[in-house]
Amino acid sequence: MKNQIKTISIISLFAAVFSVSAAQRDITVTAEIDPTVDITLADGSPLPTTATMQYLPGKGLADYSEQVKLWSNTADRDLIVSLVNAPSLKDSNGANTIPLKVTLNGSALSTTSSTLTFASTFPHGVTNGSSAMPLVISQANAGAATTAGSYSGIVSIVVAQAAAAQP
Repeated sequence: MKNQIKTISIISLFAAVFSVSAAQRDITVTAEIDPTVDITLADGSPLPTTATMQYLPGKGLADYSEQVKLWSNTADRDLIVSLVNAPSLKDSNGANTIPLKVTLNGSALSTTSSTLTFASTFPHGVTNGSSAMPLVISQANAGAATTAGSYSGIVSIVVAQAAAAQP
């Protein structure tokens, strides 16, 4: 009986020691899900959330370019692509603006929707996404900037599926 009490005491001591030194870390996991369409880098990884355009003195901003793929879960629908607003870079004071131009596969994007036909976008079907295509963000009006500073802006691209299959 005395040995049982000693054993229970030792087990209780170990339990207390281990529970005091335990650590718990909670990780919040999020995901943006659209079960119909998406746009990724050509290798299937997510588009970067930031991009740096290098300034070349006397010339202006160098283009930012990535190879991307479009994805669809429906094997007969065209895709509709547009920009949420006219993209631009603004300095930290908001006083100076540099307009940007965005092209996808050589076609300029704007706030007006453009249709990408299913047949040309997905020549091999939807399983592996579209053919890789260049997404280019460039300075709309080439030329040197006149005001120094840190400039930033957001390019928001919307990809949607056409409401009905094309005949």
